Amino acid sequence: MKRFYILVLAVLLVGASASAQDVAQKESVESKLDKVEKRTAALEKLRQYFRISGFVQGMYEWHDADKENTTDISSFSVRRARFTVVGDLYKGKAGVIDYRFYFDLTRVPKNPILDMWLRYQPCKEFGVQFGQFKNPITFEASISPSKYDFIDFSYVVQNLAKMGSGDVAGLNVTARDAGFMLLGGFVHRDGYSIINYHLGVVNGNGINEKDNNKSKDVFGKLTFKTSKDMALAAYYQWGEANLASLADDKFAEYGWNGSREYVTMHRWGGGFNYDGKKAFARGEYIAGLTGSLISEGAYVEAGKRFNLAENRGMIWAGGMVDYFCRNCFDYTKRDTKNAAIDMRYSVCVGYTPVKHFRVQLAYSLEHRINHTFATNRHFGNGIKLMATGLF
Repeated sequence: MKRFYILVLAVLLVGASASAQDVAQKESVESKLDKVEKRTAALEKLRQYFRISGFVQGMYEWHDADKENTTDISSFSVRRARFTVVGDLYKGKAGVIDYRFYFDLTRVPKNPILDMWLRYQPCKEFGVQFGQFKNPITFEASISPSKYDFIDFSYVVQNLAKMGSGDVAGLNVTARDAGFMLLGGFVHRDGYSIINYHLGVVNGNGINEKDNNKSKDVFGKLTFKTSKDMALAAYYQWGEANLASLADDKFAEYGWNGSREYVTMHRWGGGFNYDGKKAFARGEYIAGLTGSLISEGAYVEAGKRFNLAENRGMIWAGGMVDYFCRNCFDYTKRDTKNAAIDMRYSVCVGYTPVKHFRVQLAYSLEHRINHTFATNRHFGNGIKLMATGLF
């Protein structure tokens, strides 16, 4: 009988010990889950304030003639190496306060900072943005190079939207400027607003520079979205440029008899943009008055996107026709017949096997009308291959 009591006592002790261990393990698991949840919440909070992304683009380029140069081009290059820091400083009932820092390492040490702005939008109808940012007046210039369906932007955007080194006013500022902008939308639908506006006042002389005259550029854009993927827009920009640093012969091209520090630089235009999951199409006409020099150009581009089965990525193909006329109305001879025009016909194919990588191949046929070249080569062929890695 004594042995029986001892056995019962032992069983009770073992059971109590196992129960205590189960409770301790349960508390340990709950404690670990609680710590994981706290860490996740902290990371999400940090992600709200601070997010990093970017891309690197490497390119091979071949061209049989570069306008007046007789030497063919065949070269590898790092076209862009950019990274972005963005975040929401506040997001709540009173609206959203966000910021953006955008850098291009290929522009070091001269002008590596592309964007540096702060924006407050208390409601969908109104917002204000202050700092250095991309001018949103054209559809094409507003597209990130890491998402653009082609490799080269159109002639007219490069020349009249300050997008490239061939800008009529001599500015190469990636369509950006410093100042402030009002923005918003009305008549809201699921994920978009039908009527949208942008109104801004900027220095007018590019990035990372103080204004070099007392005049400010003023721009406005009105956009109508007929659907989430389709938009129509019209825009105008009034400005005055300081071209006092130009040599006399270069300045004479503008036919300007007024002050060199306040040369007329107006831009206007409009277009459409369709960007769907299976296809894209856009076109714009842009004109400008720089001094007495009247310039104009336009482009139309369209393409098709194909999503491959079994998550093998996406293939797209597109074509573009664009032209630009730097001096389409000779202010001295009042002549439009002999205006020099750059025409280009381009095709591009691309492949995105995974989310963070894309490769593009483009061919362009350039036709230079009424140009006077020593080489007498009015047609040019170009091939470009570009790979983009995103993070």
